[in-house]
Amino acid sequence: MDTQTPLLPRFGLRLLGITLFTQAGIVVTGALVRLTGSGLGCPTWPRCTNESFVPQPSQVEGFNKWIEFGNRLLTFVVAIAAIAGLAYVIRHHRQKLKLPRKFLLLAAIPLIGTLAQAVIGGITVLTDLNPFTVAAHFLVSVFIIVIAARHRVIAQFPIPASIDRKKLLFSRLLLANGIVIIFLGVITTGSGPHAGDDVATRFNLDVATMAWLHADSVWLFTGLLIANMILNRNRYLVRIVAVVVAQMIVGYSQWFAGLPWALVAVHVALAMVLLVWLTKYQILIKQGAI
Repeated sequence: MDTQTPLLPRFGLRLLGITLFTQAGIVVTGALVRLTGSGLGCPTWPRCTNESFVPQPSQVEGFNKWIEFGNRLLTFVVAIAAIAGLAYVIRHHRQKLKLPRKFLLLAAIPLIGTLAQAVIGGITVLTDLNPFTVAAHFLVSVFIIVIAARHRVIAQFPIPASIDRKKLLFSRLLLANGIVIIFLGVITTGSGPHAGDDVATRFNLDVATMAWLHADSVWLFTGLLIANMILNRNRYLVRIVAVVVAQMIVGYSQWFAGLPWALVAVHVALAMVLLVWLTKYQILIKQGAI
């Protein structure tokens, strides 16, 4: 790995890492809201009830209201992390006068995305968990995570070095295939039993067919992963392989076990880990760092 001078000191890199972690983490907690049937635990937005911003003992939603409300509170944690990262980047830019404009823009996207997600989340609740808005809510998070991971890598390895074009092409194909897998996973979930609430509608698609397409895209991903391993052996690919193997075990286990919510939650968490590693791997190659 090439030695480069990072754009930010260690503390700044850690702040960007926290931003990335919180963005990925709230996806997992959001999935738990849906998987536990708590999507309408707070049946309105921005309040939890028509009269109160916080759950009330009189609500019929029971403990589900606290699960949904807890996820709403985590939005503030994610926003604070994004603000802290952005503020540090701006402050460092003003003091050192060396940060490129594109880097500043990347720092702003997690905060902008978090604010947009709050609105999309509200629309999701107000439309009784329409599967299209639920899917959009998830996929916007995927976009934010990719940007946050890219930003963190560029902060540490800012100067593109000489790169192998073939390695770069296959790393991009791997990341693109990974995003397709996540997209098909979202559609599969949107066609299956975990609607988030009994009143929520589903995609008018056969869940078995969607699961089949999702699994086939994973096998294509496996082939691309092998090609990347042949071209570029490094520790990042070892970690990706480990996550992929775990994902395949969990994915097939959850399907044959009837999609228990706990296994689905693990599947989502591993998907976020995989997304982060795939993005880092692709950008590290682009920057000539591996």
